Amino acid sequence: MISREGHIVAIADGMATIRVETPSACGGCGSRGACGTASGTTVLLPVPATARPGDAVTLALAEGLLVRGALRVYLLPATAMLLGAVLMSIWGDLAAVGGALSGLGLGLIAMRMITRRRASCDAPAVLPAPTFISNLPETLHEH
Repeated sequence: MISREGHIVAIADGMATIRVETPSACGGCGSRGACGTASGTTVLLPVPATARPGDAVTLALAEGLLVRGALRVYLLPATAMLLGAVLMSIWGDLAAVGGALSGLGLGLIAMRMITRRRASCDAPAVLPAPTFISNLPETLHEH
């Protein structure tokens, strides 16, 4: 399970704007914020009716969903491009280039349609932030 901590900024119509904290590894990254995530990320996700602005939340995503999403985004257009090039190559090089571009375009359209249809199914779970309760005796807390 991949998880990130965040807090709810606003809620409207059952959808919450959640500010996700930047992972600590971003501070040591060579791009130093060039990716746009150095100051954190804001996402819009459905939340339970009991959630309130200011609540701390944990966003959790199963690793399998991440792998399937990456395959869908990268492998589908690339496979369609290769298939288009191979199918059109029997009419020459220029047709193969046209087939590759057509296949890439169709692959991107198919990827977009599949992603939109599955977006609600693959959304990360919004969980209450974990609370830590100490099991130490009260006498140790005073020191």
